[in-house]
Amino acid sequence: MRWMTLFLAALLGVSAFADQPSATFSGFNDWLGSETRGVRIGADGRLRLAPNLRRVGQLPEGVIWAAVPDGSGGAYLSAGTDGKLFHYVGGQMKPLGQVKGGIVFAMARLGQDLVVAPTGEGKLVRVTPGGEVKPFADIDARIVWALAVEGDAVIVAGGFEKGAVLIQAREGSSRRLTELADETAFTALVADGAGGWYLGSHGRGLVLRYSRQGDRLETLLDTPFEEVRALALADGQLYIGADNGLTPKFSTGQLERREGYLQADTSTITRSAVIRLDKDRVPETLWQSTQSQIYALTAWKGQLLVGTGNRSRLFALPLGKARDTDPFAVVQELGTAQATAFLPSGGDLLVVGSNPAELHLLSEAQATEGTLESKILKGAPIADWGRTYLDADTPTGTNVELQFRTGSTETPDATWSPWTPPLRSGERPALPPARFAQFRLRLSSTRGGATPIVETVSVYWAHRNLAPVWEGVDLMPPGLIITRTAPPDDIGIERVPLDTQKLIPALGYMGAEKRSFRRGGQSFVFRVNDPNGDALQFTIRLVPERGAPILLEKAWKEKFFSFDTLPVPDGRYRLEVIASDAPSAPFNAALTSTWRTAPFTVDHTPPVISELSATVEGEGIRVRFLARDETSVLKEAAISADGERWLQIVPEDRVFDQKEERFDVLVPREATRGDRILVKVVDQHNNEQSAAVTLGVAGAKR
Repeated sequence: MRWMTLFLAALLGVSAFADQPSATFSGFNDWLGSETRGVRIGADGRLRLAPNLRRVGQLPEGVIWAAVPDGSGGAYLSAGTDGKLFHYVGGQMKPLGQVKGGIVFAMARLGQDLVVAPTGEGKLVRVTPGGEVKPFADIDARIVWALAVEGDAVIVAGGFEKGAVLIQAREGSSRRLTELADETAFTALVADGAGGWYLGSHGRGLVLRYSRQGDRLETLLDTPFEEVRALALADGQLYIGADNGLTPKFSTGQLERREGYLQADTSTITRSAVIRLDKDRVPETLWQSTQSQIYALTAWKGQLLVGTGNRSRLFALPLGKARDTDPFAVVQELGTAQATAFLPSGGDLLVVGSNPAELHLLSEAQATEGTLESKILKGAPIADWGRTYLDADTPTGTNVELQFRTGSTETPDATWSPWTPPLRSGERPALPPARFAQFRLRLSSTRGGATPIVETVSVYWAHRNLAPVWEGVDLMPPGLIITRTAPPDDIGIERVPLDTQKLIPALGYMGAEKRSFRRGGQSFVFRVNDPNGDALQFTIRLVPERGAPILLEKAWKEKFFSFDTLPVPDGRYRLEVIASDAPSAPFNAALTSTWRTAPFTVDHTPPVISELSATVEGEGIRVRFLARDETSVLKEAAISADGERWLQIVPEDRVFDQKEERFDVLVPREATRGDRILVKVVDQHNNEQSAAVTLGVAGAKR
């Protein structure tokens, strides 16, 4: 049976709003952020049931560094950082023993015993099936990455102080076969089938062959990677797993934890590749990744399996003609961080996982059930989650179920909603708006070998529009003008107050704004943002203490505003600003929010000077006057006795703190010139008044 529901808007020829979000999962890369279990992801992006995988053992040590088959379907394992050895046998994980030294990166089975290479010891040790540990041979190697058995001898690949080294060791003795001073170490080892050995190195990432004839070491390939971590030989062709940056992590014993939903590497730098070297030594890159690193390779059931991290995915590359139609696939995922080794176990395969340390059994038989949890979908900042459409083939006896859940945390936790019951394709989930969402597919089969095939999943949602959020409106000093273009020449400016000058750098640019000074100007700066990132426009009204509001702008686009207060009567006002996201929100979803400022004063009337007099008093001149403003507090006063210099003065009580201030100043006689005295006062809105008096005569009120 094949089924698919079409999107209604498409049937009607209706296009969605410009930024209507949706996600379509159909290609291979679309699924890489998903969590899978029992689901195979093909290179074409199709989902099928995978080969069966089950966990058969666990260790508390975290990382399994080396593993070898025991010859009876079980495995020997080294785990942790203190040389612990284990034997998986009969479905149980049993301690085997512990060797002195650091991490054990390499082991080999020699007869019934285990030969182990602890890091930093410069020796090999032998461990019996009963766990007895005894010396095997001293070796000239600081670190050993691979061991292999050749008759009664053990071949050692590793590094020493001067470079990479290959050693042959027998009980009680060892000899160096070859070395390569330019490389850090030999990191991979596999027999060539002709008495020699293929080697991989760390440093320049070389692939080499050591031949017994003449103890010859030749370079077969200089890969564009730092290291060759794994080698596999199948049908006379050599398969190479090459990486960047993996050996240092091994050396420090710090393999990374499993990548979470939000930690996928989005860089374009290639981290690893599988390269095939054919019988004519012609290289071909079969697979490469910017996210995964290669830990292990093995040929199994007509395919090359690739163990990777840090999502422990098992990739499969067909070895035959099937590669033309299905070049690679993710066949399983362990649920650990790394898949580090493959071991034969009868017709099945043991797969080693680390972080946490686990042992899994991979079978050729198909799983009867598998699940895939999608990558996290994100609203901005909150979304109404719509319908999900599923395109799938479901042969008789197979099924695909679709479920959905939402939450407010970036990683699913107990606060997320439960999974919905299975949804029909195109059925909208009954879930409240939320910032994050995820869907789950459950593939199942009751017929052996039959599998459903998922072609495409399409998810639709709408970002919930949220109203603009105000922080406030800043009131600028009177006279400050903010514009986007250069202002005309200032008119009627006698001087710019010092406190305002600080806000007008060289009367020029302030970011993208231009600032200047003009009498009667009043400016405001809006501190407002939209949670959805929408463009905003503003309706601006001037609200007097008494009377009807005055509309100043109804579609203002800037986050600053200046207007000329001269046509407005003196008095107290508030500015009301309504922010709207209408420029970028749908008509029927636009939202507004309002901010009303604290009261501010509009004052164009200068102060009044009265009772002005200047009389001789001893060696000086006594100047007295009264200044008053109807609207604003006075802020400064000055006197000129010589007609040239202005001397700043303070009122009798020494504080400018009210609308009316009385002044009484004694000016030295020598500071005067002639018999004319000038005084002036300024209010808070920079309105200025001046007056003059003749010595010995009372001046008129001004």
